[in-house]
Amino acid sequence: MIVRVKLLILSLFCVFAMNSQVITGEKPISWTMQSKKSITPMLMKKFDLNKINAEDAKNDRDQSIPWRFGYEYKVNYGLDNSGVWEELSNGDRIWRINIISKGAKTLNFIFDTYKMPEGAKMYLYNDDKTDLLGAYTSVFNRPDHMLGTWLVEGDNIWVEYYEPASVKGQGELNIAKVIHGYRSVTDAEIQKKIGSSGDCNLDVDCSLGKDYDSLKERLKHSVALVIIGKTVCTGTLINNTRNDKTPYFLTANHCAGVSESVWAFRFNWISPNPSCATEVISTDTEVNQVTSGATLLASNPQSDFKLLRLDGGLDESWDLEWAGWDRTSTTIGSAMGIHHPDGDIMKTCLENDELDNRVITIPGIPDPIDSWVVGDWDKGVTEQGSSGSALFNQKGHIIGQLSGGRADCIMIQDSINDNGEEDYYGRFNVSWDFGKTDDTRLSNWLDPDNKSKTGTLNMLSQELSGVTPKPEPPQKEIVVFFKSDRPEFSISNGVKARLKYYVYNIFGALVASGELAEDTAQENVNMLGKLSGMYFVYIENTTNGTSLTKKIIIDNKI
Repeated sequence: MIVRVKLLILSLFCVFAMNSQVITGEKPISWTMQSKKSITPMLMKKFDLNKINAEDAKNDRDQSIPWRFGYEYKVNYGLDNSGVWEELSNGDRIWRINIISKGAKTLNFIFDTYKMPEGAKMYLYNDDKTDLLGAYTSVFNRPDHMLGTWLVEGDNIWVEYYEPASVKGQGELNIAKVIHGYRSVTDAEIQKKIGSSGDCNLDVDCSLGKDYDSLKERLKHSVALVIIGKTVCTGTLINNTRNDKTPYFLTANHCAGVSESVWAFRFNWISPNPSCATEVISTDTEVNQVTSGATLLASNPQSDFKLLRLDGGLDESWDLEWAGWDRTSTTIGSAMGIHHPDGDIMKTCLENDELDNRVITIPGIPDPIDSWVVGDWDKGVTEQGSSGSALFNQKGHIIGQLSGGRADCIMIQDSINDNGEEDYYGRFNVSWDFGKTDDTRLSNWLDPDNKSKTGTLNMLSQELSGVTPKPEPPQKEIVVFFKSDRPEFSISNGVKARLKYYVYNIFGALVASGELAEDTAQENVNMLGKLSGMYFVYIENTTNGTSLTKKIIIDNKI
């Protein structure tokens, strides 16, 4: 796994207390160097964005096609033919390359050669050092020597490789593809992205009712957004009868395009302020739990499933869940989905009626899919990018994964609704024992010792505790949220403490300040006359001495 760090650039006149994620994040060696060699950036050529947008307008309604967010450049940038080496006084050395693709919201990279010796590290960061990804280490070494990275915000990105003197010359790196994110899934700069899916969607923390809410509270920790080169899908960590946390991951067979070895995964991308089928935009979260690399274990087109083993590691601190399953063909009375539509922050949906069971031909998928059919979602909906997401029954067991459908959001007389169309999920019971080999079915991986006599398995936390977990109480926290098209922001005082706030511009100058009493639930701060740009809100909890800093962006031109 890797640590993703959000950094705030501040004037030397101000020193702020950062959250622990920033404090513990390693920084590249070059950031502390007084002088560095100049580098000629590698400039990506322009592409026809109008043509790409026209293609997306046609494809976005087709859930059998993974949601595309980026344009792919094929390149050949390696340690020997690109970038600049610099040797340090102790014999260690660093290699840096600067890649610019003008107008990109994010860049991500695919390495066709990645061999990292022990002690070596690789970082990715943007030019203003506000977004840092890394360090990638030898943990990510694979037999095929490939790697796919997560996304770095901005159009001017640096890749930095640090190599200790003791392993000099042993590292090998080569960038084969640069992905220009033209509608990126992490456009946190102005939070346009958070809310790109339809308004009839429900954030995963919205209530579905007593039958599902406690299950959903745990199962959301099994779901990940998946970067597949220039497209996205959704998938789910899935339990096996040994209950040993083997990182098995279920998604759709049609989620394809590049080798699974360069896929990247983000867990627990959940809004702290859920929007429940409204036009209110979900606020982003600073939680960024990402890992890279997977091995394909099994798949088949009959039920459109794909089972992976995640290879990059999962941190114990991430509070992950491994979902259970039902391999029987029992009729399903109702069902729930958890997914990332359009690569958006995590959403959920509910079907209260009995599911149909049909073989469906889905445009874009060559083979008919033996499917569970959701006739018309009662709450929420799915969209492109939801492909591969799990469908759960009332016991929280996976019964299938999304193959396609026509469900979507529409406006009817100023009211937000779904369009009443069907969705199709490849059936888990078909995936279970399809074919005659391990690479076409789930049974040999999820029940290697043939223990599942009842045909079901609970999620890992239930298996280990023997009881169904109760929903966790809502977190009490301080939240800063804003809309980028106006010079104002709001502070939600969820901790009910006395708060002081200070607003600084990019140069460290104080431009606003104030105080909230313990009984003030929310404060709306208007920064009249402030120009477009980046500002930093520093909030001090005077009750317990803790503090936080929030970056906000004002763009009056929007």
